[in-house]
Amino acid sequence: MRQNIPDDYICKLMKYPVPKYQVLLFLVALSCGLLPAFAVHAQEYAVPLPGMRNGQGHSSIALKPTTLSLPFFDDFTDESSQPNSSLWRDHQVYLSNTLSANQFSRGFAVFDANNYQTIPYDSLIPNHRIWADSLTSQAIDLSTYTPADSLWLSFYYEPQGNGYLPKPEDSLILFFYNSTGQWVRAWSTGGDSINIFKQVMVPVKDTGLFNNQFAFRFVNRATHGISNSNWNVDYVYLNAQRTYQDTGISDIAYTQNSSNLLNDFTAMPYGQFSTNPSRFLADSIHAFLKNNGLTATNISYGYSAKELLTGTSFGSANASQGFTPDQQKSTAFSMFAFSNFFPPSSSGGRAIFQTKYFAQPVYPNEPSANDTITQIQDFSNYFAYDDGSAEKAYFLHVAPDAPGITATEFALYKKDTLRGVAIYFPRTVPPSNNKEFSLIVYKRIAINGNSSDQIIYQQDYYLPEFQDSVNKLHTYRFDDAVAMDTGVYYIGLMQSAGGFSDSLYIGLDVNREGGNHRYFNVDGYWEPSALPGALLLRPVVGPALPPTGLNEVGGLQVVATSMLYPNPASDKIYFKSNNANFQTVSYQIKDLSGRTLMSGAVRNGGEINIRRLSPGMYIMQFTGKNGRKGNVKFVIAGRGS
Repeated sequence: MRQNIPDDYICKLMKYPVPKYQVLLFLVALSCGLLPAFAVHAQEYAVPLPGMRNGQGHSSIALKPTTLSLPFFDDFTDESSQPNSSLWRDHQVYLSNTLSANQFSRGFAVFDANNYQTIPYDSLIPNHRIWADSLTSQAIDLSTYTPADSLWLSFYYEPQGNGYLPKPEDSLILFFYNSTGQWVRAWSTGGDSINIFKQVMVPVKDTGLFNNQFAFRFVNRATHGISNSNWNVDYVYLNAQRTYQDTGISDIAYTQNSSNLLNDFTAMPYGQFSTNPSRFLADSIHAFLKNNGLTATNISYGYSAKELLTGTSFGSANASQGFTPDQQKSTAFSMFAFSNFFPPSSSGGRAIFQTKYFAQPVYPNEPSANDTITQIQDFSNYFAYDDGSAEKAYFLHVAPDAPGITATEFALYKKDTLRGVAIYFPRTVPPSNNKEFSLIVYKRIAINGNSSDQIIYQQDYYLPEFQDSVNKLHTYRFDDAVAMDTGVYYIGLMQSAGGFSDSLYIGLDVNREGGNHRYFNVDGYWEPSALPGALLLRPVVGPALPPTGLNEVGGLQVVATSMLYPNPASDKIYFKSNNANFQTVSYQIKDLSGRTLMSGAVRNGGEINIRRLSPGMYIMQFTGKNGRKGNVKFVIAGRGS
């Protein structure tokens, strides 16, 4: 069975014999597309994913009425995931602190192959090389300068990071805007396998650049599918009286994200946590601090912790230690006490803890925003192993005659009610909108001496839902509340056999350390996953969820009470439902690529003429009363003459 996989990937795959039912597990680097070369890892395979984008703000921002003056500097340490609109006039890139392991200051700008709503610039054609993200400065007044003032623009860039390696023909390009209204190429580089931040120094010396509307723009060229061209950019600095040797950074900065308060889960309900806090808490807390300067120095640092909904303080501490030049250290403190804290009744049992780490500056005029870093521990209504960001994606290659199931283990420490599962599905090229899946709740799966699975709930006919925002999960509600006792459970995501739902991407947090609590089953037996990382898949528990908006699709179990007949069909199909929500429905008939071919409305028992459609498999998606939705697959058989 051939999937939507580029031809040259198929050729590479043939070099490694794959058993008939073997799972293919792809880690696909954040830039929406399909597959490149891969690394073999036992029975699982790792390659890069589909992408993400900041869904806030706008793709383009108006030019500021007043121009900027020198110096221009941005180290992208804003708490927002958007570039600072006082410095930048467009928002096609987003800010991250997880798509690299090599950052020397928290925060950097990420370029990939999707727009600001996470939608691929070309959502239909894999392997298509495109102009992708751009990052454009606001206008800068250089009219009082001349080439003799020695203006240089410097920045750091990193190909791939934790994302996807650009191909050699992909590129990151810098343009300057001159007095004639033209964007002139000032620097560029092709795809590079050296996955570190490198500094670039670019002189501003053309006389046509010295005007009051000078600007500069970074743009990446990307190839959907084979390469999605991830680039990270940081420390952008433009000033006069510089030389090509002005490359030093004298700065004390926090770098990678600080540690989680919990030792296994990254999030859980406070009611579950409070059954035995010491069981779940890490032994210590820490952040990563770096001396980016060229001088050995002693750095003073500390932390403070509080609960945000009540303002309750949970302690603080200070320390200091010596750092050699370019040295990074973990700054650790003992875990603070959680005893005798109860969430306010108005919060519905929710508690939000903030741990803020801070360092004292050492160097004159060093940037100050990166001297602090904050960790938020949200005790809400879900369990999670991920940190909220997907750097890559995970999927199963399903066998032609057996379903594929991914199961994530979690546990309840007191009785609770399971209401649904929140999942992040990255967008893919071609789209995966019509790939059905089921959610299964297991009390037991056939591992560790268990001879069989024990299913306590199953809901079918879900379809992926995509949020126009970076890393935003969608909650798939269960039609029935699932009352659960204490103990271990497994949340399974099942894709049907036959290839229709093959290669359904799930967001994967690659920064997850420790056990991944994940198992897979593609040929009738369970195996523990050998790949690190946590799926962005979260069981949602507690009181009933608030009513959904019409754009939030819950379970599509209603399909079990709605049908099309005859199936296979020829010229006509009839819609039949015994569900009160579907006595009259609007519908769309789509092919397997997601294209809408027909639409209309039909009553229960009504007829739909499908003579215009060619033989093949289709999906009818329909919406009834109160926005309830469903979908049914049907087949049009070959017609006689």
